[in-house]
Amino acid sequence: MHLLGHHPPDTTTAQFRNRGFTLTELLISLALMAVLAALALPAYQQQQRQTRRLDGQAALLQLQMDQIRWRSAHDQHADALSTLGWTTDRSSQAHYQLRITLADADGFTLEATPVGAQSADLQCAPLRLTWQGPANALLSAGPHLSADPDRCWKK
Repeated sequence: MHLLGHHPPDTTTAQFRNRGFTLTELLISLALMAVLAALALPAYQQQQRQTRRLDGQAALLQLQMDQIRWRSAHDQHADALSTLGWTTDRSSQAHYQLRITLADADGFTLEATPVGAQSADLQCAPLRLTWQGPANALLSAGPHLSADPDRCWKK
């Protein structure tokens, strides 16, 4: 017999409220998160590499301007970064090591080789900018000295 307004506890509702996650449910959730992370991580890393390429490209374009400025007052282009006033051989964010591979009266070739985390960007290593004649710039990357087949310089 029940007292007025008092009902016996509902055991199924009480059990459901205190239940929580089972070990199986937790393992399935962890496995799904691992699969999602495994799918997303490579795409994220590739996006990071593409973004860091801008650091190398900006450094090469700045070097190009410095070379043109230097050549306007000298018989040939500078063959050392220090000659152009650079105190380091790294790009501004240090993702690339810079060097001048060719410099003469007619032109120059600049190279940006990825370092650190960016060294995983194999398809675009190194980035190159070659200046020929009065105003002809050639952008290239990877093993191809005269082309950018992987579109590493795309904006």
